[in-house]
Amino acid sequence: MPKDKPVSHLILVLFTSVIGANVIGEALRAVLHFVGGPDTIVERALLQYVSWSIGPHMFNLIILSFSFDLSLRFNVVTLLGVVVGWYYFRYSY
Repeated sequence: MPKDKPVSHLILVLFTSVIGANVIGEALRAVLHFVGGPDTIVERALLQYVSWSIGPHMFNLIILSFSFDLSLRFNVVTLLGVVVGWYYFRYSY
């Protein structure tokens, strides 16, 4: 029985897994700061990140204006989240 999965599901699963991995990575960073202090070797190995951002963009609606900025931090934990998301997409439903 062939499994036809749309690309939109792949994008949604990978985006969700990247966001979840970033949250887990920042929580792990807070725990490592509490336990071992700042700038430990484990933090440098796992949580040193490369930042990517879009923005800021301003939307002026005369009466109201909006500012939009999106930034992501990619690290080893984020890469692990992408692998878990791909595995979930590939072998589930």
